[in-house]
Amino acid sequence: MKIIRLSWAVLEANYDWTIVRLDAPNGLFGIGEAYMGPGLTAILDELRPLVVGTDIYQMEEIIRRLRGCTVHASPGVCFHAIAGIEAALWDLLGKSLGQPIWKLLGGRFRERVRIYADCHAGDALDSMSSVLQSRTPSWTGTQVVAAEVSLKHHGWNPAEAEYPEPAQYRARAREMADRGFTALKFDADIPTPLPTDNYNRSLRRDEIDFVLERLRAVRAEIGPGVDFAVDCHWNYTTADAIKLGRALGELDLLWFEDPIPPESIRQLKAVQAGVPMPVATGENHYLLTDFLRLIEEGDVRVLAPDVQKIGALDLKALSRVADAMATSLTIHNISSPIGTMFSAHVCGSIPNFLALEWHGAAVPFFDDLAGPIIDRGFITLTDAPGLGVTLNEDVARRYAKPGEDFF
Repeated sequence: MKIIRLSWAVLEANYDWTIVRLDAPNGLFGIGEAYMGPGLTAILDELRPLVVGTDIYQMEEIIRRLRGCTVHASPGVCFHAIAGIEAALWDLLGKSLGQPIWKLLGGRFRERVRIYADCHAGDALDSMSSVLQSRTPSWTGTQVVAAEVSLKHHGWNPAEAEYPEPAQYRARAREMADRGFTALKFDADIPTPLPTDNYNRSLRRDEIDFVLERLRAVRAEIGPGVDFAVDCHWNYTTADAIKLGRALGELDLLWFEDPIPPESIRQLKAVQAGVPMPVATGENHYLLTDFLRLIEEGDVRVLAPDVQKIGALDLKALSRVADAMATSLTIHNISSPIGTMFSAHVCGSIPNFLALEWHGAAVPFFDDLAGPIIDRGFITLTDAPGLGVTLNEDVARRYAKPGEDFF
């Protein structure tokens, strides 16, 4: 069965959601999602001649050839585009065979996939452009004030919000726990009223105390029955990451995510040795060799790859290697319901899985785009062919990004 068309649509949500579509004869098509990035749709356009005319049953050969043809520019956004194409291939393949993706991946280890809610700093993040700048989506009249670029305050805009308080953390934690989520994640790299240098990656004791007060409020609110992880977005030095991690030791964290820059693999070993909880990282890595180094050189206990970056084929291979080395996987995910559902199929098919991220709580049309997929903190894997969900194109068009193609 040959692919006769490659197209895409870009939606403005908390990030750009790029839905990739592959058409085959007789009206059959598959959809997937590509991770955002500057120039993403231009790359998809460049890849079109390499995809159209190929046989959908030659998936591994197609993906290998696409990566080979972009070796001068990959990984990065090229891999994002290829992962979106791969996801659409899985959906198309599943529909052609009348089988769900999880069966094609080798079967499932669990019928329900656990979701963790990314709660940020007690409130929702802005809508962000492909270069992580605050923006006003075309479908809302709310004016967003541009944030000053800052390393230590990832994703937060003090120009439009008060400094997060413990009560905000507590309220957000209670809201998500009441919705049935059994795992939550909050940010540690938050704006503070304390004078600080935003670029030297250092943390003073009063900054650590400011963060600790807010994160203590989460644990006090949810008690021991809900798991709790913390994200640092690569913002600290090795020494200060250890100080922060030790201070947070009393909170019994599920993991301590990205405390230092992602390329600092050997320094991760020092951080892991110095803190009482597992260190997690991986969303910025693309190659299996990178993840092997994270395990062997970084002593990383929890890997956090993104399916929309590395694709299902490589994530399955990574899972096997990590499982043999007693390492768990938590899956990074900032995608729409389409990408989230595809990730859930992959998560169901791997043994060493902890939780799949959900980053869309603040997106008002998340449940409208493909129907509600998360129920009481879990996604159920059904026998419906392919992804098992259908994109509502009327809703998608309503939130489409101006100036981009729509299928």
